[in-house]
Amino acid sequence: MTSQQALHISGTTAAYLRCFPYDRWQADFHLRALEDHADRLGLHNPQFFVDNGVSSRAVRPQLKVLLSQAAMGRFDTVLIPGRWTFSLDDGTAAAVIGFLHEMGTQVVELPRDRRRPPASGTVAPGAPARPVPVRPV
Repeated sequence: MTSQQALHISGTTAAYLRCFPYDRWQADFHLRALEDHADRLGLHNPQFFVDNGVSSRAVRPQLKVLLSQAAMGRFDTVLIPGRWTFSLDDGTAAAVIGFLHEMGTQVVELPRDRRRPPASGTVAPGAPARPVPVRPV
């Protein structure tokens, strides 16, 4: 979902972040990015849940609180920097997202930083699948 897509939100918004190992500076960077993106989408003042210094293989106390509140219908939207914040294991991350969807909560990831070149062997969004020959000018 991009910031250009309209969101029809009637309830409240949450934001979740997990960093491991503990990283105050990187966590602050991600939290500011989540808050800025929420503002761009018109989702002001999200409630933040942060598990800083908690491995995705350990119990994540703030994620448990977030999921229990989502199960009670408290949130319509959860903002995350990426699926990795739920778990480094794709299946586990998908299960968390699936649970939130079943509870009527949409999950919105931050858009990828388009200023950085794509990693080797990947294709940037909107780029042709094959390299395009460039002729000298």
